Amino acid sequence: MPLYAFRCQDCAHEFETLARFEETPQCPACGASHVERQLSLIAKPAPGGDAGAGESCAAMSGGTPCPSCPALAG
Repeated sequence: MPLYAFRCQDCAHEFETLARFEETPQCPACGASHVERQLSLIAKPAPGGDAGAGESCAAMSGGTPCPSCPALAG
C-alpha cells in the first residue's frame, strides 16, 4: 500500500498513512473522516545511487511522469 499525506478538514491536522487509493482514513487527532488527500511529490534519487543513474523522467524535475518512470517502478 502506498503512503499518502492527508489534512483533516475538521481540525486541520496533517498526517501520513498507508492507504489504498479508494480508502479514506480517519484523522488520528480527532477521529473525523473528513480528510483531504494532499498532493505529494516524487522524491529525486540521491546522487551516486542506482546503476541506472542518468536515466530520468520529467517527474524527477516536477513534470508529468512517463510510463517507464523509475520513480514509479515496483
